[in-house]
Amino acid sequence: MSEVRYLTDPLQIFEETYKSIRSKEGRWVSDEEVKLLPSIQGNHVLKSEWEKRAWMLYKFLKYLRKKQPKAILDIGCGNGWMTHKVGQVSQKITGIDVGKEELEQAARCFGSDSIQFICCSDWSLLPKASFDVIYFAGSFHYFEPDDQLWETLKSLLKPNGEIHILETRFYTSDEAIAAKKRTEDYFDSLGEKADYYYHLTWSLLPENHEILYKPSILQKIFPKQSPFPWIRIRK
Repeated sequence: MSEVRYLTDPLQIFEETYKSIRSKEGRWVSDEEVKLLPSIQGNHVLKSEWEKRAWMLYKFLKYLRKKQPKAILDIGCGNGWMTHKVGQVSQKITGIDVGKEELEQAARCFGSDSIQFICCSDWSLLPKASFDVIYFAGSFHYFEPDDQLWETLKSLLKPNGEIHILETRFYTSDEAIAAKKRTEDYFDSLGEKADYYYHLTWSLLPENHEILYKPSILQKIFPKQSPFPWIRIRK
């Protein structure tokens, strides 16, 4: 078992809010459950959601096996379940997040010589030009991207490196307004605030972004497909 490396202190206020919301949603899980993800018991309230996540994971792993990346960075890795799965197709993977509890769980459950977990809220502290692939899986909506963010991410990539965004919805400007209201209503129903959740518009992506998967009306026929786009940004 490896230990979490702390490049910065955990963001305690964010972690407390995040844990409270995740616990109410049934997403704060035990070590035994984490080790089985994305598999989940048949009667679980989130079973349908995890089936969609498993479908996207399969697509992403198939892509990575062809690319054969040596070093991968998972930003917003949480409890590390996906870091562990993706780590099976690379020589080394680093999962980073800003909270202590889930990172400690990730290291406890999945830490190894090839998988490390780091607490880091300042990406400029990470080694430059070190990663073949950087990905966000269900975590990019916790950031509000600007030019500096994209430049920092690209500085971490090797010359032919790529950024991948999974499981985050993007909106038109009009759609974002309505989506924000729905989210605020939802968090109000939980007794929480939506202070850390951003409703991102397509205009915030770099011009060279590519959509590798786009949800369609066929999802009603194939309900296990992901409802989120898969976006690639080359360095």
